[in-house]
Amino acid sequence: MILDPARSAPAVSPETEAFARLIKAHADTRDEALRARIEQDVWQRYGTSGTVLISDMASFSRVSRVHGICHYLGLIHRVRKLWTPIIGQHGGVLLKCEADNCYAFFDRPDDAMAASVEVHGLLTRINADEAAEDRVFLSIGIDYGDLLMIGNDDFFGDPVNTASKLGEDLAGKGETLVTRRALERCEAGTAAHGESLHTRISEIEIEYYRFRHG
Repeated sequence: MILDPARSAPAVSPETEAFARLIKAHADTRDEALRARIEQDVWQRYGTSGTVLISDMASFSRVSRVHGICHYLGLIHRVRKLWTPIIGQHGGVLLKCEADNCYAFFDRPDDAMAASVEVHGLLTRINADEAAEDRVFLSIGIDYGDLLMIGNDDFFGDPVNTASKLGEDLAGKGETLVTRRALERCEAGTAAHGESLHTRISEIEIEYYRFRHG
């Protein structure tokens, strides 16, 4: 493989650099009082509350094995192109995409829910005209809570971990799984359209609702 010396790594934002320095200082010290002060500083600078949405493309292993990884990478490109404007139109920020996963932040769970409904509906309409190997389905997890928001680059916290478990591990194709604590902040009556469920995964308990689309 020939590397192009003109190519450079993506620029790192000042927020991400500052955050990395704080986390390094926290990791390097064994002074508990200093660790506590650093942690307080981290939360003062980056702490917020909001809604995490994480989507995963269904059937990665099967599609890539049968049709090849290039075919699947093409489907990933299509999904990102569809997803980005929908997230923005509903007041969200698409922070990053890694492989077939997309990570977005919304202030309100209602907006994240609306974005999920729209993208599922759009994919259902598109899939109706596609060959089986070109159909795309998303699995989505949504949670709400306190987290660290690093500019528009990344986020960390319990709702990120939980939304990841829901979207990547538990949701089926065309499904959105929403935690109870997120749904409690949605408009009254939203829960009536979902199936109430409970699970224990990675040593944590999750109460959530399943919404099927398409």
